[in-house]
Amino acid sequence: MNRHIAAALMISAAFTGVSQAETAGNAVDVDPDVHKVILENEYFRVFDARASRGAKSPMHTHAPMVLVILGKARFRIATPDGKTSLLDFNPGQAFWVQDAEHSWELLAGELHAIGVEIKSAQGAGTAPAAVPLAAIDSTIADPEAHHLLFENPHVRVFEGRTTAGRRSPMHSHPPTLLVSQDWIRLKLTLPDGKTGIHDFSPGGVQWLADGGTHAWEAVAGSGRVIAIEVKAARK
Repeated sequence: MNRHIAAALMISAAFTGVSQAETAGNAVDVDPDVHKVILENEYFRVFDARASRGAKSPMHTHAPMVLVILGKARFRIATPDGKTSLLDFNPGQAFWVQDAEHSWELLAGELHAIGVEIKSAQGAGTAPAAVPLAAIDSTIADPEAHHLLFENPHVRVFEGRTTAGRRSPMHSHPPTLLVSQDWIRLKLTLPDGKTGIHDFSPGGVQWLADGGTHAWEAVAGSGRVIAIEVKAARK
């Protein structure tokens, strides 16, 4: 079992307990000082979660989501069945969290995480039909820089990594939400030969509604980004 799968299972176990007869409200409603909505459309809702050591969050739920970790922190998590556990967050982690319900206390570090609630995975939502990957899909054309972390019927999540001077050949992306971990500047080249400069900054969230096809060169910085491909948004 690789470290990502093991960590994801630990997150899932810590976040979800035996449900009470009546579940708590969604985190954004119950604890809006910590969980701030920053982006929403027909496919997802994105919140930015921030808190300092000593903060406590009351019992709340989360819709099915991708959770991207930006800060290092340790929590005491409590689930509705009364069980408690310790949970560590480390920058760069990304997990699928399914129907979580918990409260927490931040014991150390700083909470900074991006939660991407996927609407097709909620309630009676229908998972989109599978679409074959194109030969120039980023994870096929350049798997060294676009490393697949996990996939389910609703999302495909990969980590993009590069350093200054590296180039990536022409490749494509379906509609994708980007959560940047570091600062980097890329020079993009489109299929028609046009070029442009694109900057990423730590904690930045960008929705690429049309995906796109391009090549790139890392001009400066050291880049790491979590890319969340939302399958319901594929044309």
